[in-house]
Amino acid sequence: MDKKKQWKFVIGLVIALIVVIFAILNVNPVTISFGFTHVKLPLIVLILVTLILGALITVLLANTGTKEKDTKKLSRSAKKQLSNVKISNDNQIADALKDNTTKNKQN
Repeated sequence: MDKKKQWKFVIGLVIALIVVIFAILNVNPVTISFGFTHVKLPLIVLILVTLILGALITVLLANTGTKEKDTKKLSRSAKKQLSNVKISNDNQIADALKDNTTKNKQN
């Protein structure tokens, strides 16, 4: 692992430890309203569930960013290929004009 990844890992562990300590200190039951029903849970369960949901959302959103990078790489490659095709076409047109000019001079 490089240093950047190590620092991210350490910071993630510290934040997770803070959340766990915070959750352990808050074990009192709380009532959660879902609009159609009410649920009474210990606050520790609520904190841990929201932490897990936040992590899942982060993973899902982090994966969408890599697809955009792949698309940018693909478009760069496509632009390069298009540029090569244009250069090739320009060369063919120039050759055809030279051939046409030499034929006209011979006539």
